[in-house]
Amino acid sequence: MKKNAIPKKIHYVWVGDKPKPQKVIDCIKTWKIHLPDYEIIEWNNDCLKEINNIYVKQAYDSKKWAFVSDYIRLYALYHQGGIYLDTDVVLYASFDKFLGNNFFSCYENYKGTVLPIMSAVMGSVPRSDFIYELLNSYKNKKFNNGKKLDLEPNTLKISRFFQKKYNLNPPYNEYEKTELKKGMVIYPSYYFCSPKDGKKNYAIHLFDGSWITTYTRKDKLKLFGKLMFTRFTKKNDNNDSLPLNEREFIILKFKISSNKIYTILWSKNK
Repeated sequence: MKKNAIPKKIHYVWVGDKPKPQKVIDCIKTWKIHLPDYEIIEWNNDCLKEINNIYVKQAYDSKKWAFVSDYIRLYALYHQGGIYLDTDVVLYASFDKFLGNNFFSCYENYKGTVLPIMSAVMGSVPRSDFIYELLNSYKNKKFNNGKKLDLEPNTLKISRFFQKKYNLNPPYNEYEKTELKKGMVIYPSYYFCSPKDGKKNYAIHLFDGSWITTYTRKDKLKLFGKLMFTRFTKKNDNNDSLPLNEREFIILKFKISSNKIYTILWSKNK
């Protein structure tokens, strides 16, 4: 690893019109304690003036702040480099040992679902080709296509990218260290996501879940790689759309109870 390839910058996003709650303030305090010589940069409403992207504008207009941050975190890392942190990340140790990487994150375990990226903690050198590819994937993407919102978490988008680019396929072992290529490392989940007894822990992600939609989704059956029989279960009384990705369309929808909806989806080619 190169010494301090990643600059000592912490990026976080706070957009919208609400003040930071005490929990967020407390999280940021832990950053200052363990990273006292890092520059902390807030990307807020004013920063949107320099970003010309339809996905960000539509997500902002829809007041889906977490999806606004999906793009901004990549934008910040590409143009400046450093470490992006969600505002619900608590630090327990310095990140200095990771600055020699070109990119780093860790496996994510959210309620038993393991993914090969935790976008709540990502570090990168500036002008990274990897970050550029992720950023460029939003170039022609719309958050609102007039029929539905793209409420797919960015961790799923990045996981698909890892499958295509680096052949990193499920099932994932959250306790292993994976080097995608030289200097690009996915650390075990206990590094930055959730602690494990007897293992060194640097941060914890509290999963406040501003990205979590009204519905949970379970794909029950897939035919010919295009048709899917899918169940959606309502978790709260928000008025979110069903969480479909940009390539999916509803052919048939039927409600079987006050909180369960079954659909037949069509997935078009990319």
